[in-house]
Amino acid sequence: MLEKTFLDELSKLKGKECWGIVGGAGTGSIISLNIGEKYLRNNPLKNTFLSDLVRRYESEYGFMLHCPWRIDHDNYVLCGSYHSNELDGPYQEVFSQVIGNKITNIICEPPAFDLKLCFENLVSINIYCTNTGIDYDECYSFKSPIGWFEVGYNGRLSFEEFDKLPH
Repeated sequence: MLEKTFLDELSKLKGKECWGIVGGAGTGSIISLNIGEKYLRNNPLKNTFLSDLVRRYESEYGFMLHCPWRIDHDNYVLCGSYHSNELDGPYQEVFSQVIGNKITNIICEPPAFDLKLCFENLVSINIYCTNTGIDYDECYSFKSPIGWFEVGYNGRLSFEEFDKLPH
């Protein structure tokens, strides 16, 4: 039942715009994605390294990636979690190729729930549920309007329902 709910919620990403990505120096290879509707925050975030949109708005859908990931364009690699995340590294330039584009396809299958988000400009984000030697047992988290799904190593799924709507 949880697997079906998870896959159903992922399918709702089709046609939604990615409007924010947070990652870079200070976060290691962990990145977060903001997707879908924007809901004004009661208290804007103060971090000046974040975009104005991310500081002022909460997203309808979102991801927090703790596991290896890679961003591709059609048939070549743009960057991945293994690249430099410094200000002069590839992260910010490549993130700008994702931001503002809508998701056209979502590929996610058991048993591990590796995930591929395909965008209208032929860019894709590939998420690999594999152990990288870090302390987390969580590969990625997915926020939907009904709550947070956590995907762990070995295909373990868990879910935490929102006590109240996030917006």
